Amino acid sequence: MSQEKLAAQITVSRQAISKWEQGESLPDTDNVIQLSRLFRVSIDYLLNDEFQSDNDIPAVKGNSVYLNNIYHKRLLAITAIIIASIGAVGILVVWVLSTMIKVPVTKSQVMPDGTITYYGGGDILGYNFWAFISEYRLMAIFWILLVFLIAGIALLLKRFKKYSKKTGKDG
Repeated sequence: MSQEKLAAQITVSRQAISKWEQGESLPDTDNVIQLSRLFRVSIDYLLNDEFQSDNDIPAVKGNSVYLNNIYHKRLLAITAIIIASIGAVGILVVWVLSTMIKVPVTKSQVMPDGTITYYGGGDILGYNFWAFISEYRLMAIFWILLVFLIAGIALLLKRFKKYSKKTGKDG
């Protein structure tokens, strides 16, 4: 940007800009604020020669670390919700299917003398969650979904437990 263009944007003379560049004078507070806004840098960056970028300023460094921590915590919470949701929805789908598709079930009957008689097996069809999982060999899928559900909930509880310890609030 030329000295003329800069001078026009912050309403000073071109000679004033030249003196600032050569170190013969310094801009007043209002001009520093205008320069900061124009170039989208902090006032510290403009006034302190030691800073190569805004990220070198201690306050910005601290704020960057804080915002990075918040980002990672939110990412963990979102991941935990997604994992728990996959597990819950998967188990719900298997359960709904088990209420819609008949499978061979074993029934039991208590006899008057107190003995229990089991009958069925392949003869009797009915709705049973565990029989459905067994019939269609869904045990591995069920356990994987259950692990997802438990892991997601555990991650959420861990996150909220840390949050409540730090803030003294619940949830």
